[in-house]
Amino acid sequence: MLLLFACWAVQAQQVTDVSFTLVNDSLAIHYNLDSKADICVRVSVDGIHYTPPLRGLEGAVGQNVKPGIGLTITAYKLPEIRGVDSSSLSFLVEVDDGALLVYVGDLSFRMMPVEGGSFVMGCTHPRGEKHTYADELPLHKVSLNNYYIGQFEVTQALWKAVMDENPSKWTGNDSLPVEQVSWNSAQIFIARLSQLTGYKFRLPTEAEWEYAARGGVRSHNTPYPGVRSQMWETCWYGGNSHGHSHPVGQLLPNELGLYDMGGNVMEWCQDWMQPYTSSPQTSPQGPRSGENRILRGGCFNSPTWGCSVFERSWYLPEYGYSYFGLRLVLDNAERDEE
Repeated sequence: MLLLFACWAVQAQQVTDVSFTLVNDSLAIHYNLDSKADICVRVSVDGIHYTPPLRGLEGAVGQNVKPGIGLTITAYKLPEIRGVDSSSLSFLVEVDDGALLVYVGDLSFRMMPVEGGSFVMGCTHPRGEKHTYADELPLHKVSLNNYYIGQFEVTQALWKAVMDENPSKWTGNDSLPVEQVSWNSAQIFIARLSQLTGYKFRLPTEAEWEYAARGGVRSHNTPYPGVRSQMWETCWYGGNSHGHSHPVGQLLPNELGLYDMGGNVMEWCQDWMQPYTSSPQTSPQGPRSGENRILRGGCFNSPTWGCSVFERSWYLPEYGYSYFGLRLVLDNAERDEE
């Protein structure tokens, strides 16, 4: 019997008109692609939770798939769908950006891969005497390993799913970033999230945050995250925010596909505040103790320079304000299944 179903397409600017047919154990997925891309496929048996990218596929899948109409992906006896009622199956055909999809109940969020490398940390675009940037100097070389970082700031939806409460001042939309979060409360959230998911989450180090904000190995070395034209295209700051936070992901991403790295809410980092030194460093963790924890990225009330990739802020870890939020990091995709 021939079964024909619709399925979902994401990254709509490239993948469209997706469907699949299933004949006994033979699967064929059909779609259109408007420009060359790496393509992967995920499957769900409940319409909510999707697997990691499937293996054992042939045809228009994998790296450097050429654009076309009616492209086809095939598989035979795919283990992920064996014995499953075909009416409950749905597939995602998507541009493969290497993201790790993490679930908390019915809620999911994406952790984006950051390829390790070296960069010059600190104020690489001096702004003259209008702003003192002594704490952003001296420039120094930093080398980092691979890691994952949240595509978005932690939302109120995710915080509520883990903590069963919402500390935020600006509410009314669960896609708003959670705020009024202290560094200490962020640690409680991260511990509970790690227990729920099996992944070992943490806050980014200050170096990891700056490297990711700059675009990692894809950086165009701009003073603001991903900005090559107008700052208001990527950052909610004092000039366009109207004095409040905005739902994540509404503006343009940086080179790594990360949103709101400048503006919206400041993001806690793992490090204690300390002055820079000129010595090269590898995976710096910051000092073992201190008084204030680092915040990065500026917020919806910040001036332009406050949203730069090298701007440093810091505050006492027991306090949270309506412009303090967080973004998550994973060292790797390993999961504790116990």
